[in-house]
Amino acid sequence: MFGLSGSELLCYGGLAGMGLAVLLTAVSAVIFCVTGRRIKSKLEEEYGRF
Repeated sequence: MFGLSGSELLCYGGLAGMGLAVLLTAVSAVIFCVTGRRIKSKLEEEYGRF
């Protein structure tokens, strides 16, 4: 397949998987920062500042 040996496929597939994991981690961090701000402001609104 694509002229690659099995070990090359595993190597490049692993690199691609790690790249995808890094990308998804960055996206998740941004989402959690945005939702965390909303939750924090909502809690401060309801319970006051700690």
